[in-house]
Amino acid sequence: MASESKSRATLLRSVRADEAEINALLDAMDATPADGGESKRTSERFSFRRNACVVHVQQPGAAESAAYQAATRNLSAGGVAFLHGGFVHKNSKCVVQLISTHGAWENVPGTVAGCEHVQGLIHEVRIRFEREIDVGQYCPDAVKTRVLLAEDDPSIARMVLAQLGRLNAEVTHVEDGQQSIEEAQRTMYDVILMDMEMPVLDGFGATRALREQGYSGKIVAATALTEPVDRERCLQAGCDDHISKPYFKEDLADLLKSLQQEPLFSSLADDVSMTGLIDAFCIELPAKLRSVEEAFAAEELDRLESLTRKLKGEAGAYGFEPITDAARKIESGLRSKAPIATIKSNLGELVRLCLMARSSARSESK
Repeated sequence: MASESKSRATLLRSVRADEAEINALLDAMDATPADGGESKRTSERFSFRRNACVVHVQQPGAAESAAYQAATRNLSAGGVAFLHGGFVHKNSKCVVQLISTHGAWENVPGTVAGCEHVQGLIHEVRIRFEREIDVGQYCPDAVKTRVLLAEDDPSIARMVLAQLGRLNAEVTHVEDGQQSIEEAQRTMYDVILMDMEMPVLDGFGATRALREQGYSGKIVAATALTEPVDRERCLQAGCDDHISKPYFKEDLADLLKSLQQEPLFSSLADDVSMTGLIDAFCIELPAKLRSVEEAFAAEELDRLESLTRKLKGEAGAYGFEPITDAARKIESGLRSKAPIATIKSNLGELVRLCLMARSSARSESK
């Protein structure tokens, strides 16, 4: 049905309103408590604002499907909701055309689970997919922010873990600075939230040690020491920013929002036979990146060239072409004796892309 619909149906605009009007309506709907029908979707929903998502709908009795340019509201692994300028019968067969963050189209078959009147001729249509999708490949908001929380107070840690969990973060908790060093070397994190006053090794010592080893990920100091001199001391130790304790949900939300960027998925992610191999590469990537950072910090340029050349080939083989390109720039720069500032800049781009790299969202959730 999908291929026939794509070639034969005329693309119709589903809702006759401009983008600002549609977004205002969606904002109002999101602010309204969900009714019984909407709450039945078992998988977590994420805001998914696409004013040009193509949906093919085969209404009962129709000779062929009609293709609509729909304004979507939200997306989950199990379905999608969108606005439509008319009524659609429940159980109507449909196909939703989704485009992934790496530009690949996927036709997802489904069934209309409900159609509710909103205003005028506008209805909200809810589609239940026939199979679950990897929602993170289409909706960046669905990809969890990876946080390493270094905090020795168990009461504070419980509170921060709960708050970050509600903000769609995936959190690993350690209780001292030495553990934070070991964990940061083992796994990729979008940010380390570093308590500066901890036993064994405090946050100042842990941050300095990580930077000396070449760690270039984001480290944010968390401390009740709030005087300007204290902030400066945190920055001098190698922290990128400073957040005051006690923690406030608004501050944590702002921090996570500042880290948001589109995830980088493998261009081979649609090939089911590659899933395990891609997952294994992503699991091994933190160790590979740490070796690259350590070689740069130690000024071992021959080793750095060898490591980036190897990473260049591996990333390309597993469908992470942007990482290949970034590694190639470092390798070429080293061969041509480029200034160390250029190498450092290119390394920063490589680190950024490696942090963006994700395996299958379904695999990560297992």
